[in-house]
Amino acid sequence: MAKESADFVKKYVYLGILFISLLGSLIHFLYDLSGKSLLVGLIAPINESVWEHLKLPLVPTLLWWLGGFMIVGRKKKINFTRWFISTIVALVVCPLFIVSFHYTYRGALGLQSVVLDILSFFLGTAAAQLLALHIYLHAAQKKSYFYLAVFLLLALISAFLVFTFVPPRYPLFRDAKTGEYGLVEE
Repeated sequence: MAKESADFVKKYVYLGILFISLLGSLIHFLYDLSGKSLLVGLIAPINESVWEHLKLPLVPTLLWWLGGFMIVGRKKKINFTRWFISTIVALVVCPLFIVSFHYTYRGALGLQSVVLDILSFFLGTAAAQLLALHIYLHAAQKKSYFYLAVFLLLALISAFLVFTFVPPRYPLFRDAKTGEYGLVEE
């Protein structure tokens, strides 16, 4: 990979941490601001469950990575397969980090803190982006990885769509304020 391309990717990913963090923070309030639009609820948290908050990095990450490729991919000689795989790594790692962080400090340490909830999103975003950068720069490029990434993207989007309306009755999906699951009529 050309040094110029690698330098661009590094800068782009570092800026992406800021973009994804800011846009994800705004998305937190989007459902209520939209008048509780079901369409908006597909991409924004509809309640205060851990699961619904995993939507925060989804759209910003997709916009940043795939939008960036469409805008500068050819000009900067970005490899689409590597870029796409890195995108999916970021999409999978951030929610895994958030859930692990959440259940470690709440369950294992017995702490409850909105500040730590927010921090988990920012740290998860940074960790996911930095791992995605590492994957882009250093991972072997195999067709099987690309197909796995496509599968993971479809599975992730399907899970968010289905579990918005029909969440399983597990603590991950329970609204921390109301104890309810999924969309609740007011």
